[in-house]
Amino acid sequence: MVTLLDVAKVAGVSRATVSLVCRDSPLVAEKTRKKVERAMAEVGYVYNRSAANLRSSFTNTVGLIIPDIANPVYSDLLTGVEDVLTPLGKAVFIADTNESEERQAHLLQRMLEMRVDGLVISTVGGTTAEDLAPYTRIGVPITQVFRMIEDAPFDYAGINNRLGCRRAAEHLLDLGHRHIGFIGSAVSPSVNQVRYGGFCDAVRSRDLPAESMPTITCKHTFGDAAVAAKKLISSAAAPTALVCFNDIIAFGATLGVYELGLTPGLDVSLVGFDDIESAANWRPPLTTMSIEARQIGRHAGTLLANRIKDLDLPVCSMVSEAVLKQRETTAPPRRAAV
Repeated sequence: MVTLLDVAKVAGVSRATVSLVCRDSPLVAEKTRKKVERAMAEVGYVYNRSAANLRSSFTNTVGLIIPDIANPVYSDLLTGVEDVLTPLGKAVFIADTNESEERQAHLLQRMLEMRVDGLVISTVGGTTAEDLAPYTRIGVPITQVFRMIEDAPFDYAGINNRLGCRRAAEHLLDLGHRHIGFIGSAVSPSVNQVRYGGFCDAVRSRDLPAESMPTITCKHTFGDAAVAAKKLISSAAAPTALVCFNDIIAFGATLGVYELGLTPGLDVSLVGFDDIESAANWRPPLTTMSIEARQIGRHAGTLLANRIKDLDLPVCSMVSEAVLKQRETTAPPRRAAV
């Protein structure tokens, strides 16, 4: 009997590649596909589709692809996804792209090869719907979480980023701050743009020029955020307060404030975004916008479970609102507002 391995040897490819060609996988380049098909004809291989159909049943596995496993938001997200899917008998496999498009492409292919029943993904910046097309072509459900691809036909679970950041800035404005800086994300440009839009909405609602408010972007590390904060605070028009893209950046910014010999919450007010567990235990405790990441994970799990049951459901979104958690890093400005 001629086997897949025999075909692979003649074609000069792996056995896995031959298997993908037999299953009409979109992961195989057209040139490779034709080479394999010629090898099949040469050795007389006949694909046993009946046996292959036995592999089409559910595997009870789900993929969760995230961009930064070091961020506690994603551990809360995983817990929420599992809250929903574990009782349904689904095992969740988690993978970290580390904000790399190349690594994301590799992980997407591996999840397909594992025949996951569905995928929850927080995409790397620059991802398009076409990057996920191999899933849609073979009917593997996808739910986006936190980050949304524009005009992509996928369910989405996330937060109202624009309104949340607007409320963060409004909190500072209500305290009397009139010169507020924004420290944004250099690794999540799409979400950063939306949050910055909310920041500008708040400033303009008080008849202040958003363009005059100092802004900077940085990576999601304490070190980069500390440097960014020091640059803003040391500038000629130093802000009295900072809105930070997330809590990780806010933590780094408070360290930068300390390094300048200033006190967070007294000399410079700071607001974060996410309300990870460490926020309440920071020194001083961080004022932030709470997003309830575990609940968003439950939303993502519910959307995916529904889609696995019925691929023909209308595309659905579950969007939550961020809630201000006022702690000790915000207070009225000590020096007169300009």
